Amino acid sequence: MLKKVSSIKILAPLCIALFVLISPGCDKDDDDDNQEKIDYSLSATLDGDQEVPAVTTNGSGTFSGSYNKNTNALTYTVSWQQLSGPATDMHFHGPALAGEPAGVALAITGFTSAAQGQYSGTATLTEPQEADLLAGKWYVNIHTDLNKPGEIRGQVSAQ
Repeated sequence: MLKKVSSIKILAPLCIALFVLISPGCDKDDDDDNQEKIDYSLSATLDGDQEVPAVTTNGSGTFSGSYNKNTNALTYTVSWQQLSGPATDMHFHGPALAGEPAGVALAITGFTSAAQGQYSGTATLTEPQEADLLAGKWYVNIHTDLNKPGEIRGQVSAQ
């Protein structure tokens, strides 16, 4: 009986130590939690109420896109309808939170100048632009002749 007690006293701490060393590598969820997110979905709803100051318009729009942190690639689609006239300018503005104005962070070029339409584009962002975009500090703004500072605006949200 004395030998069995001695064996248990020796083997028990070794088994516990072995379990402690092996078990963290078996928890798959811990590995997922430690990985940095790479791909983001982006969205915004554009309207005149979000302009600063607010604009009375029938115009509205949507923005959808994605961002990849490895490639710094922003891919997006902007749609708009019922503007007071043809879209004259289109930009991403920032850094600014909702209700704050900001300068142009990135121009959107090549879109069709019309009161309604859709445009898809891509851009490569710098690290400061990436940080502002992913922090929700960018907005999409569509300008018209009647509303030169902007007719519809939407704050970009990243998930």
